[in-house]
Amino acid sequence: MSSIKPITDLHKEISKLITPEEYIETKLNTNYVASHYMRYLQNKYFPTSNWTIEEKPVFNMNKLVYWVVTGKLTWDYSYIGMEHIKREGMMAAAHAVQYLNDKENKAKKTDNLSDLGNDVKSANTDTWKKALNFYLNIGDDIYQWAYPELSEDQKKTMKEICLKLPDDPTAKGIIISMENDSLLLNTGNYEKQLNRLKAKISRG
Repeated sequence: MSSIKPITDLHKEISKLITPEEYIETKLNTNYVASHYMRYLQNKYFPTSNWTIEEKPVFNMNKLVYWVVTGKLTWDYSYIGMEHIKREGMMAAAHAVQYLNDKENKAKKTDNLSDLGNDVKSANTDTWKKALNFYLNIGDDIYQWAYPELSEDQKKTMKEICLKLPDDPTAKGIIISMENDSLLLNTGNYEKQLNRLKAKISRG
């Protein structure tokens, strides 16, 4: 059985990419990655991937109408010479239908739709972007799904601290965790664990 390490390394590489400022869009104080840049990365790293809309029902809730798109992303790893490994994943997202501003009665009727075609397109784009980020790690720096693995500098610092506590069970466990590439120690708890070990060293 061939090793999957090249696959995990590829996802880590993509996850660590920094989106250029010119491809970051802001709406309602939230940052998004421009569609054409996400498409560029998809075509670069997963050239044979495909996005298919499976379902696009209309959903009514509290007098608001949403397009709920469900789609399927399929891809392989031909970029790293492992095209025999194929995967697929489902994703769903909702987009509110936009109505024209009716000052008289604010009617939400079919003849008062602002741009139904754009609503459907936006719902599909939102779902497609979520799939690229969730499954392929594209845009992790913006969508806050960055790989939780420690950097080499963080691993080096932590190991140096742990070696100063040769009899401490926590320090021993952390070293074993890092040697096995376990995520028990990750970017989410790194600072907390580091400070705890430093405090133990200070207490002697």
